[in-house]
Amino acid sequence: MGRPPTDEELAQRAQGGCSASFEELVRRFQVPLLQFLRRWGDEDNEDITQETFVRAYQNLHRYRPAWRFGTWLFTIGRRLSMNRRRRKRPTADSPALESVEAGGPQPAQLAADKENRLLLWNLADEVLTERQMTTMWLYYVYEMPIEEIAHVVGGRRGAVKTMLFRARKKLFAVVQARLSDGSADGRAEASEAPSSKTAVEFTNG
Repeated sequence: MGRPPTDEELAQRAQGGCSASFEELVRRFQVPLLQFLRRWGDEDNEDITQETFVRAYQNLHRYRPAWRFGTWLFTIGRRLSMNRRRRKRPTADSPALESVEAGGPQPAQLAADKENRLLLWNLADEVLTERQMTTMWLYYVYEMPIEEIAHVVGGRRGAVKTMLFRARKKLFAVVQARLSDGSADGRAEASEAPSSKTAVEFTNG
């Protein structure tokens, strides 16, 4: 049987007219792509997800095997989402980003860590710019290399590294301030902030 085909191999087969290969790509990427688009709290994110796959299928002839398929797809999705949001007023609040968990069932201790990560993403959504959030999400959740993130957000590799550094620094400062306020004002606020351990792991990379 051999190993499963890579995303890039499936994309090449789809270029050759294999609809089953493209269907497999949709199956692999529909959840990560939807989660990526949900960061902006757009009620149309499911429509944008479907439109992204349609655009990708229509432009398969432009795809090059040297590109990671996920990077190419996320670039299309981000541009569609940005164009959609330019045509209407963005909502003030966006839902918390759920990180993609890998592997099987997690121990009880990791459940608390997951809650901390969720709170951290919630906080990041409040204090970071759209580009900073996109960069952080692609780096930590999708584990995308710096050079590929640069392709998605539009910029140079060095600029992405600087943006990551500044975003982590900014987020860490806010987390530390929240923790300090919680320790001074009581347990209620402290319970709403991520633990210092989780904050350090996240912001240090």
